[in-house]
Amino acid sequence: MTRIVDLTIPLRDGMDAFPGEPTARFTPFSTLDDGGIEMWDVALFSQLGTHVDAPRHFVAGGDTVERIDLAACVGPAVVVDADGPAIDRHHLIPHEQAIRTSTRVLVRTGWSRRYGTPAFWTGFPELTLPAIELLMAWGVRFVGLDTPTPSATALHETHHRLLGAGIVLVECLTNLDQLSSSPYLVCLPLPLVGLDGAPVRAIAIESPSEVENAP
Repeated sequence: MTRIVDLTIPLRDGMDAFPGEPTARFTPFSTLDDGGIEMWDVALFSQLGTHVDAPRHFVAGGDTVERIDLAACVGPAVVVDADGPAIDRHHLIPHEQAIRTSTRVLVRTGWSRRYGTPAFWTGFPELTLPAIELLMAWGVRFVGLDTPTPSATALHETHHRLLGAGIVLVECLTNLDQLSSSPYLVCLPLPLVGLDGAPVRAIAIESPSEVENAP
């Protein structure tokens, strides 16, 4: 049977957020006991949980999140395994043809297992500038990471390269360890008009043959 893998960190009241940034807040608006209707007021930060960065996040005058090309966010993807402190060209080169064909890359480092602990936010594997240049040369339109950001040491430059090239960047994915090498990706951001990013609901859809080859 076809399998769906949820790649999204659940949004919870008071959830773990990047140090210094706001968390989610869920406040009761009305209850079944009050008037027979349950509704909630929800406060979300644009960069909370599993989220997309729009170009505006780092690029002056760049597109805001509601203008992201949804075609880049839906379709076949390639899972690339990366170990060590750097996500570099040698992790990508064995997958060149598949990446060129799909134009969507999910980088699996296993870092999401640390989510919910202080260790998640520091010391994560970093996407190198040479690797980004390679992805750009291959026409990649989507990069998904299971880390908080592409790089801590080159934070601005990595974002400028990726977002300036129009690449959709999604951070804080989870459950990539459950995927085969070539899932079908659906990753849709909330259309928060005028903003720098938004939480997403990301899933992978795998056919029976892919399920058999999953870890």
